[in-house]
Amino acid sequence: MAKEEENLIKKVCKEYGVTQIELAMALDIPRGTISRWVSTKNIPRTAELALNLMLKNRELENKLESFKIFRDALNRL
Repeated sequence: MAKEEENLIKKVCKEYGVTQIELAMALDIPRGTISRWVSTKNIPRTAELALNLMLKNRELENKLESFKIFRDALNRL
């Protein structure tokens, strides 16, 4: 049995450590819209692209932080 993919909204909220209400405020959309997207799993294409970009941005921020830590460790040698 295939594992159901985590909802994109939930994934973004988890990654950024925010609630759905906080995400709605950050995106300047009604919180009911976020709730509807979660319950129906029907996210408009532009919103889906924006949310995926948010996830990619967080991934790149984490990688950059790892490189900075590595650079600092090399500078201490």
